[in-house]
Amino acid sequence: MVNKSNNRRQSIIRLVILLGILVVINVLANLAYTRIDLTKEKRYSLAPGTRELLKSLPDVVYVRVYLDGEFPAGFQKLQGSVKDLLAEMRRSAGGNLEYEFIDPANQPDDRSKNELFEQLYKLGLQPTDLQNRTNSGVERQVVWPGAVVVYRNKEVPANFLLGAGAGNSPLEIINASEEALEYTLANAIKKATQVYKPKIAFTEGHGELDGNATSDIARSLSEFYTLTRYDLKTIEAVPADIDLLVIAKPTEAFSEWHKFKIDNFIMRGGRVLWLIDPVIAEMDSMTPENFFMAMPRELGLDDMLFKYGVRVNTDLVQDVKASRIPIVYGTIGGQPQQKLFPWFYHPLVSGETQHPIVRNLDPIAFKFASTVDLVEAEGIQKSILLSSSKLSRRMMAPIRVNLQLATEQSKEEQFNKPNLPMAVLLEGSFTSYFKNRYLNEFAVRAIDSLGMKQAEKSKPTRMIVVGDGDVIRNHVRKSTGEVYPLGFDRYTNQMYGNKVFMLNAIDYLLDDAGLINVRAKQITLRMLDAKKVQDDRLRWQLINLVLPVVLLLSFGWLRNRWRKRKYGRKIA
Repeated sequence: MVNKSNNRRQSIIRLVILLGILVVINVLANLAYTRIDLTKEKRYSLAPGTRELLKSLPDVVYVRVYLDGEFPAGFQKLQGSVKDLLAEMRRSAGGNLEYEFIDPANQPDDRSKNELFEQLYKLGLQPTDLQNRTNSGVERQVVWPGAVVVYRNKEVPANFLLGAGAGNSPLEIINASEEALEYTLANAIKKATQVYKPKIAFTEGHGELDGNATSDIARSLSEFYTLTRYDLKTIEAVPADIDLLVIAKPTEAFSEWHKFKIDNFIMRGGRVLWLIDPVIAEMDSMTPENFFMAMPRELGLDDMLFKYGVRVNTDLVQDVKASRIPIVYGTIGGQPQQKLFPWFYHPLVSGETQHPIVRNLDPIAFKFASTVDLVEAEGIQKSILLSSSKLSRRMMAPIRVNLQLATEQSKEEQFNKPNLPMAVLLEGSFTSYFKNRYLNEFAVRAIDSLGMKQAEKSKPTRMIVVGDGDVIRNHVRKSTGEVYPLGFDRYTNQMYGNKVFMLNAIDYLLDDAGLINVRAKQITLRMLDAKKVQDDRLRWQLINLVLPVVLLLSFGWLRNRWRKRKYGRKIA
């Protein structure tokens, strides 16, 4: 009896000690939270730039996520990813990040719901229509896959769904959206909390696009950047407070003095977005005979850009993958009949690389665009951002542009120049275009009087060169002055990726923290083999259902045998 009492007491002591250890471990785990991300692509780990941003938050940031309710499996997966990400962000923010999930459809009445929908749309969130099959038929569901980041009195939208117009499958769209989640939220938090607004100047003086033609992108940029216009024909140097020059479709030649001012700005570390049309080609030039001559445009920038590492060619790209334009193909009852035909001179360009500027973007609509070649430039890193499709070709100017081309049956074998580069990123320390160049005495005195120090090598900086000036241009209806969104095709009512591309390009050029590099994160789709699933279905069902029971029974039998042998000998 004494032995049994001692054994019982020792068992109770061991149980109490074990419970105490478990309690201590849980307390320590709550005080010092950590987790190990064993995924190959580190899908559950925040990037260093995101962690630094969250740790530096000066006050509480509140995130309202409008992705709650009953959804199909794909959106449930996206919802779960957003919850996991926000939970990790809140831990890194040290109490300065709060969030909630809201079902926008769960309102007292239809009027309240419509008012909320209108408010979300005005804030910048983009809805998605879902068609759900039920027993009673097909039901339409409006989903708002996005969030609003609130900081003090500022609200910034964050849309989660990406790549919906690029011809991807629903699973690929959800996967692309998950890849961009961290950047989408981190970028919105950054813009909501930033104090200093970098300054962007659209250049004037050489026939560039006016404020009306760039009003839509300017409206989007003005919330996060300070915008101005700068006339290169003024005597003064580019102001020191300007961080980025946007040279949007110049049509007049640049003098050496104007080029010197741009070069001096670059040597100081300034960033430049070059949007160049080296060929004169406009649909407005079409003659009654339905043709016009596309001629080279003399801008005087070739030697300067060559020095920096690129050459914008005087050619036009034709691409089978192109946007459509209306063309009169006949008459009925004396009334002209129009039909939409693909216009090879308006290519739809995609980013085939994994660069964060163009990753998972919808096709970008170009108009009479040219190719951009890479040339040798010491110390410059070059990245091709946008290229033509596999069925494309280049036509050297001067060229006769005939509208009849749109209605003719295309022969694919003629489009034998695939993946022509049309937008390039340059990064590094650029060699001055004016290095070892003779400057007359008057120019030297002017430079000295204006305090424009000459340098042979620039500070580390960036520039993007695009072979199309209209990529940033929004359409304006002449009769009413109505401004269409950048990238909106008024013939097909389709929205292309022009605005997102421009915003990403400018964000990258001005992003010294490298936050946009978070967009390069990849999440690999590990798909099941449907045929193997069907063929091996029964085997895996048996393994999952029967094997655990067999193992459990075997363990019980072996343990019982072991106890009998052990304690049976003691009794004997």
